[in-house]
Amino acid sequence: MEAQGEEVPMSSTVVAVALVLCSVALHSRIRRHAGWTASSRGRFLVFLGYPMAALAAYWWYASSTAWEWPLAGGWSVASLACVLSGVDALRRITAEHAVKAVAMETITPAVSR
Repeated sequence: MEAQGEEVPMSSTVVAVALVLCSVALHSRIRRHAGWTASSRGRFLVFLGYPMAALAAYWWYASSTAWEWPLAGGWSVASLACVLSGVDALRRITAEHAVKAVAMETITPAVSR
């Protein structure tokens, strides 16, 4: 039991709040991407990165032994890979749609002479 007047550490709360704020900021930026509604794979990968980031933050914060640090690093790398793969899928679908749009707008003669 805590002694009266002893401060309770708030570092886990600070980590959780920082993680939520960073995730909200990242999501609000990515959601405005032109390919967001067109690429379900991109949305899936971006959304998959958020719980992985939470797991990574948990393992970084709660690790007390040396073997837990690589586990936290692995979750961090996996989270980053998911988010970056999702953003890449959004960019790729936007480029594919642009190529199709240019192909439809190009006027070519029906009969070449």
